[in-house]
Amino acid sequence: MTLKFNYVVCSIEESNDLSIMTIDELQSSLLVHEQRMQGQKEEEHALNIINSERSGGRYEHRVEGRRRARGDFRGRGRGKGRQSFNKALVQCYNCQKLGHFQYECPSGKRGANYAELDEGEEMLLMAYVEENQSTRENAWFLDSSCSNHMCGTKDWFFDLDEMFRQSVKLGDNSRMMAMGKGHVKLHINGLTQVITEVYFIPELRNNLLSIGQLQEKNLSILIQDGMCNIYHPRRGLIIQTQMSANKMFVVLASIISPNSTCLQITSEDNTQLWHCRYGHLNFKGLRTLHYKEMVRGLPMLKASSKVCDDCMIGKQHREAIPKKSLWRASKQLQLIHADICGPILPKSNSGKRYVITFIDDYSRKTWAYFLSEKSEALAMFKKYKVFVEKEIGDEICCLRTDRGGEFTSLEFNNFCSMHGVNRQLTTAYTPQQNGVAERKNRTIMNMVRSMLSGKEVPKEFWPEAVNWSVYVLNRSPTLAVKDVTPEEAWSGIKPCVDHFRVFGCVAHVYVPDSQRKKLDNKSVKCVLLGVSKESKAYRLYDPISKKIVISRDIVCVEDEKWKWGRSAEEVKRDVLECEGDNEDAAVDEDEECLEDEQTDQNEETDNSSPTELP
Repeated sequence: MTLKFNYVVCSIEESNDLSIMTIDELQSSLLVHEQRMQGQKEEEHALNIINSERSGGRYEHRVEGRRRARGDFRGRGRGKGRQSFNKALVQCYNCQKLGHFQYECPSGKRGANYAELDEGEEMLLMAYVEENQSTRENAWFLDSSCSNHMCGTKDWFFDLDEMFRQSVKLGDNSRMMAMGKGHVKLHINGLTQVITEVYFIPELRNNLLSIGQLQEKNLSILIQDGMCNIYHPRRGLIIQTQMSANKMFVVLASIISPNSTCLQITSEDNTQLWHCRYGHLNFKGLRTLHYKEMVRGLPMLKASSKVCDDCMIGKQHREAIPKKSLWRASKQLQLIHADICGPILPKSNSGKRYVITFIDDYSRKTWAYFLSEKSEALAMFKKYKVFVEKEIGDEICCLRTDRGGEFTSLEFNNFCSMHGVNRQLTTAYTPQQNGVAERKNRTIMNMVRSMLSGKEVPKEFWPEAVNWSVYVLNRSPTLAVKDVTPEEAWSGIKPCVDHFRVFGCVAHVYVPDSQRKKLDNKSVKCVLLGVSKESKAYRLYDPISKKIVISRDIVCVEDEKWKWGRSAEEVKRDVLECEGDNEDAAVDEDEECLEDEQTDQNEETDNSSPTELP
């Protein structure tokens, strides 16, 4: 060694026991002193350059009336009696500004692998290596741009804090979430090394050792001649690795796995114990008590993977039903919703007790048919199928219903199989899965009750009110179809509504010449029941002759109602009962529905297709 190391030799001899000192410890100490000497040389060189540029080798200034020469450092050398200097006169080699050295420059260019905390407090990991093959378990990459040690195998961690969360930003601007932080034990060159504060990132495929974090532990890293040596301040050389072919430093180490089974059982038993002590309080509540320090004496608990049988007995509930479906039909007849409502009392004038509705999922147009018994459901479906398939020129792809016997009969299933109609059946006791049809039936029956009550029409006319409700709803707005009515979404034609009249109002119907004599009345009073499906005309009821009248020549008095000759008590007792109107089941997971028909301009719309009137 040169003479400049004499004081270093003396220092080492005085501060260490040479009889027990190893070669690695001596080499580590010499390297540290050499680095310090090199740093002092750079400082002196920077001062000499800046002073020579300003005053030809000497910059003179006055301090309290005395003259001092900064360029030559005359005096007692660099030892204990070294004179102070003004750092404000130092010029940076990088930005050419005064007041700091190049290694302190705040505007220095940072490389592509610079790691820092951004505004979102996300740790930056720039050296993320993507490989097609999984990384070997004993390979750890030394990374100068990685802010923290990182590992992707949970079983290797000691004292893993699974409550820890940290967002990690990769070099490709993607992000991963650190799902915990703990310690990892590595067996390197016959020695056991404990790597502390290692992030657990499940998606990470490579084990990373942060050089910056190692330096924070007072370790010295020397990279020279294709070798990377890591020195401990007391133990000397602890890790040595050679640069690989792709210019990376890989540390090969075997993993010392914790006795996870014993620790896990102990932790879960402790969690289960406090769960029972707190009267089966959920784990989230126990965790809140601990982390917010709301109580004293409660230890940190880890989530238990066991299912508490007692909690299932006392607390189990049904899974939440989605409010909106994740899938919608992309064309007509791709999916049809169907449901039966009834029995409805009183029976209609023709003996009908049920109404079956079919709703097209794409357009939300609705059709209604009336049944005397539920067994007629298949016949009505055949009728509906032929009608809509001829109108659209396409076939029904799928039918969604509940598990009622009328829909699951062998005859119904065989018919659907023969015609290629897929079946979707709801789970038992879960009518919410057929929410579109359930909600539609509720909306229709609510409207029927309101119209019958508004004009005091006898309840036996509920099928006529259902037909008119469906006709109106098909020409009303719905949240399921944006900016168009179901009728327009189905046919592509914007509907006209100037022929709408109040249901149940009094209408003066013209009597044709062929049906009257010279002195007979040319008009007769009837009750409006809607529009005809077969003709461009209105459908009316003559209370005197008790016949249905189809006519286009009418004059309506919409604020009048027919006096049916019933007392107030009889009107009060005339109640429409519908057993199939299940309001609890009318939760539509496929669309947002408003709660009341008073705002039915925002509810879904549906109904049959009577011909438009002129």
